[in-house]
Amino acid sequence: MTFGKAGGWVSGLLASVSLVLAVATPEARAAFPEKTINVAVWSGAGGALDIYGRKLAEMLTKEMGWTTKVENRPGGSGSVGMSYMMTQPADGHTWLIFTATLSTGIVRELIPFKTSDIRFVRAMTAEPTSLAVRKDSPLKSTADFVNYMKAHPKGLKTGGHSSGGFHQYMLFQLMEKGGFEAGWVPHDSSAKIPLNIMGGHIDASMMTPSSGLSQVQSGDIRLLGVSLPERSKFLPDVPTFKEQGFDLVDMIWRGVALKAGTPEPIVAEIQKALDKVEASAEWQAYMKHEFQENPGYRDDAFRQKVEKEIVEQRAYLEKAGFLKK
Repeated sequence: MTFGKAGGWVSGLLASVSLVLAVATPEARAAFPEKTINVAVWSGAGGALDIYGRKLAEMLTKEMGWTTKVENRPGGSGSVGMSYMMTQPADGHTWLIFTATLSTGIVRELIPFKTSDIRFVRAMTAEPTSLAVRKDSPLKSTADFVNYMKAHPKGLKTGGHSSGGFHQYMLFQLMEKGGFEAGWVPHDSSAKIPLNIMGGHIDASMMTPSSGLSQVQSGDIRLLGVSLPERSKFLPDVPTFKEQGFDLVDMIWRGVALKAGTPEPIVAEIQKALDKVEASAEWQAYMKHEFQENPGYRDDAFRQKVEKEIVEQRAYLEKAGFLKK
């Protein structure tokens, strides 16, 4: 009997130890998040990416009750924001808000990281580029722009966000299809582009429609074409490049990334939060107001999309003279 009692005591002790160990496992730690979510936007204030990042932070607070802090980390074609994230712990509390210009930055070695350094979470918004001019411009169509540039090589000052990025890539494709030459005035923030169009500092721009949303809606800026396969439900009166005879179709995405090595249970919690945000009526209203599409890339599919873009961007940048072959 004594042995039996001792055996029961030992069994009880082992059960207690097992319980303590279970509590100490990562799965049983305090619910995520344990502190403020730091939302780092890799561009300056006021542009489309910044608006997206701030709206996302606001919705995380409303829908999840999370405390968030937004800070802009512009510069170096995204390298400043990316480097900042890489200095933080891989614990899911620092998010990078970034765009498809990541591929260009990696190819040009402006961003000193690889896709394996990044945990791609989700691309939440996307929109096309558009050829934009001031409302009093004599140019009424993409063909007008192309024909003028063919007759007057580099005769109009054209520009947009970044050097060698998505929008210049789209202009380069239009140049090849239309047989003309154009220069490029780079801007470090998309918010500056409509101001420079309105001020006459540039004559035309490849820009996302949301970059000059109020000016586009008021008619102060005219869009000559958009890079969609068919007309946008947001811009039904703007013809696509394709319907005007220039097969130019693509969109720029914006999304969320974490530092590689972030525990997958934490990533899963973040995905659940993003699901809740995207399902909300307020987020859907934001998407409609800002003319945004949902690209639907997440996790491995998101990473594969970026890796495909890197291959395409390398070919373009070599052809355009940004890289040595």
